[in-house]
Amino acid sequence: MGMDPAKRLSITVVTDAAIPLLFDFLTYPANHVRIDGSRTLHALTGTARITKVGDVFGMKVEFPDGPAYEVVNHVVAFTPDVEIAWMPARPGEAPIGVRWDWQFDVGPKRETQITQTCDWSRVTDEAYLASRTLPRVSEHQMRRSVATLITHASSKS
Repeated sequence: MGMDPAKRLSITVVTDAAIPLLFDFLTYPANHVRIDGSRTLHALTGTARITKVGDVFGMKVEFPDGPAYEVVNHVVAFTPDVEIAWMPARPGEAPIGVRWDWQFDVGPKRETQITQTCDWSRVTDEAYLASRTLPRVSEHQMRRSVATLITHASSKS
């Protein structure tokens, strides 16, 4: 199923940070809590490192307008230094259809291009859609996540 542009939020940031450092940082789910621009991720459960499609890692999530809950993130794309993506689900359930994607590319001036996308075009549960405004994060929060990723990953070099 192709992405419906009306049901996704995508941002691209250009940096001189090295792609391998950025990608490696994201393979450790504990780091997601450290860079979360929405400040809704609070703890990691499960796997210590993402290494392939099919890996799962859990997060405790809490939005200001609701109770804390757990999600299990199913890794659906993993190409080292190119793309890492996952789809969250409630424990014991299939993913609802939201996909989080990080893509890395080299621009025409050899700069690093980081694209983060939240795609909810696969969500078909009408009750879920009626009870939430998607995406659950803003463009500003996504940009803050990318900026913090750059800062943390660059400090590892």
